[in-house]
Amino acid sequence: MPVQPIMREMFKGATSTGAEAVGRDYRLIFVHQATGHSVEFPATIQSFSDSHVPEFSERVFAGKMDPIYQQSAVAREIEFTFVVANGSVEEARHNRQSVNLLIQMLYPQLQEGSDLAYGSYINVKGLSFLNDGNDDPNVACLVRNITYSLNIDQGFITPSKGEIYPILLEISISAQALIPTIHSFEEADQLFNSEEWQQPYPPSYPNYYKKI
Repeated sequence: MPVQPIMREMFKGATSTGAEAVGRDYRLIFVHQATGHSVEFPATIQSFSDSHVPEFSERVFAGKMDPIYQQSAVAREIEFTFVVANGSVEEARHNRQSVNLLIQMLYPQLQEGSDLAYGSYINVKGLSFLNDGNDDPNVACLVRNITYSLNIDQGFITPSKGEIYPILLEISISAQALIPTIHSFEEADQLFNSEEWQQPYPPSYPNYYKKI
């Protein structure tokens, strides 16, 4: 029997960081594509980078000094770090499970009747500067790495013997953001020639402009 998708929200205690984030709608939401499980954190972003790397193949011909380069794709690599703060033991216990669920999304899930497994495709929502400008707030990402580290200088919460939680931890994520593609020239021409299209480039390009 398939497991129903888990939708794990932020901790919303009166003194929690999540309470303020909810009030301002500053949420960082991760949705696992294969299962529908989701988890959210306060969008306390500490750092962010967005790198676009063209990929080329090179061919060399006899008698020609310079090689011929053929562009095959553009990889969009993103890295960002956000902070998770624990203001109480209840919030610390809640966030521990939230971090565990996020890490579980990296592990492959076998498809029924197949040796193939779903990869770590995760939709990220909540970073307006990550969104490519279209109406869908989710950005599909192939997550390559999740690292969390404890800020030891901020101290720990020790509610009982053998139980210890950091007051502050940092979560760093590296991923390839997947750029939506047009599947045919006919589809591109239809969109590009429509009156609703407000882009300087054809629809085969990523959308970074939105009419406001």
